Amino acid sequence: MRHELWGPEIHNHRISDQAAPLVSFILKYDLIIWYDKDSEPTFETVNGKIWIDITMSSANLANKKMNWQVIKNNFSDHNYLVFNVESFNAARDPPRIFFNHRQILKICKAVHQKFLELQEEIQTVDSKQKLKKWVEELTITINQISQSFPRKVIKHLRVPWWDSELEVNRKKTRALRSRYQRCRREEERSMRRIVYKKQEAHYKWLIKQKCRASFELFCQQVVANNAFDLPYKIAAGKIRKTVLQSVKTSNGQFTNTIEETIQTIVQALFPTDDSTQETHVQRKKRETVNIYSSTILDKQFTKQEIAYAISTMKKKKA
Repeated sequence: MRHELWGPEIHNHRISDQAAPLVSFILKYDLIIWYDKDSEPTFETVNGKIWIDITMSSANLANKKMNWQVIKNNFSDHNYLVFNVESFNAARDPPRIFFNHRQILKICKAVHQKFLELQEEIQTVDSKQKLKKWVEELTITINQISQSFPRKVIKHLRVPWWDSELEVNRKKTRALRSRYQRCRREEERSMRRIVYKKQEAHYKWLIKQKCRASFELFCQQVVANNAFDLPYKIAAGKIRKTVLQSVKTSNGQFTNTIEETIQTIVQALFPTDDSTQETHVQRKKRETVNIYSSTILDKQFTKQEIAYAISTMKKKKA
């Protein structure tokens, strides 16, 4: 089978869609074809040559492709396909991005709008180059919309006392719990539950031990210079409330009392509304608000609106 995806375009009298089933298979499973347009033919005889031997893989493995080439020095009509794959210690591929329903709807609206703009151009497409350019413009629009969405950052809990021993015990506990929950026979299920509960108790005990040991080490480091420092004050309840420090005022001086400090902070956060320094737009809005008056009352709620509002309220909520 010949096709333009893995070989040069050849015009002949044969049926042009012989490779359609294979192309459908490639599109269904999102495979990538390893191909070099300048490579030698993969099958060659005295009657002719053709590109029928194909190398394809998933997208993740295709990114690690190195030095794919066709070697002709053999005693077969089929030439060798030689390639290298990068080490799996290389940099990881970027993670896949999943969109929620709202984001997908926004992408669809943007694509629909862009498609309406490019609808006239698709009627004039008469070559591969024009079609490729049309697809690229649509792809750029999709990428721009998707990149505008905020990325969800998964925050992992970082504690100083977590180590590999706790990691192993956590995985073991989860595995035993999964085996216990999947089991359906009563006798075996009760035995698996006992094993799981013992491992869970050991895992919880190990967490407490690691946490307490870490806190004791922290206390030793804190009281290394002064035994009556922070841990002693916390235990004795001698931690005083934080006193407001003096702040710098607008004239460059520091406040001397708590009242002055509070007034300075409030003045900085909520400045006085000075009408002499406002712009023309702000002045116009102020005048509009001051002279606004209306005698038109809003329409009363209908019974259907009230019934719908009550039916959509959460239960046991005021």
